[in-house]
Amino acid sequence: MLKIAVCDDEPEICEYLRTQVLDFFAAEDIDGSVSIFNDGLPLVKTYEDGTADFDMILLDITMKQCDGLSAAKKIREYNCDVMIVFVTASAEYVFSGYEVRAFRYILKPELLHGFRRVFSECVAELTKKDESVFSFQTGADTVSIPLREILYFESDRRKISIVCPNDREYTFYGKLDNIENQLKKLDFVRCHQSFLVNTKKILSLRGTELALVNETVIPVSKRRAKETSEAFLWAMR
Repeated sequence: MLKIAVCDDEPEICEYLRTQVLDFFAAEDIDGSVSIFNDGLPLVKTYEDGTADFDMILLDITMKQCDGLSAAKKIREYNCDVMIVFVTASAEYVFSGYEVRAFRYILKPELLHGFRRVFSECVAELTKKDESVFSFQTGADTVSIPLREILYFESDRRKISIVCPNDREYTFYGKLDNIENQLKKLDFVRCHQSFLVNTKKILSLRGTELALVNETVIPVSKRRAKETSEAFLWAMR
């Protein structure tokens, strides 16, 4: 089931988006729900009290009490994975959205003709994320982790650590070269001899280091800087 949050201080926009989302779900035979918020504060509160379980947020940028960018920054403190799609009247804030890993923008003047196409792309991405996992062997057990939950892989000789949000970490024995070959077409980049990073989790890239959404800083080697930069820009498309 896909759970969508719509947050906009214009009731008519909320109702339009709710109707469009439900019509899309009905046409595509998708089980889904829509929750409406008229300001960023009550939306953020659902993350603060641990009741939020949304897959996607359609978020207005310019709201009177708590604007969309401020709300998105607070949400990212609690959840690195929820898909944020900004719905805005102007494109002036587009680049600010990189700070909160916004997946797409929809301009309000283009809602009538462009919403279904953009929303379809978002749903396709969510479906792809749900289906993609990394599996490894530890003892007699096989462990599978959704790729969307992985921040990075770190290699220490033959020991591999998988680091996920909330300090979750898994270890097994293997070669980072093999993992790189397996995942390089799935939004992962080898930024350093010892690190393979999920490009969807990169918050910023500056010279010889990058910062992830959980504020972890990872080194970037000189010979891998160009490839890392290109992968980061591609992830933000």
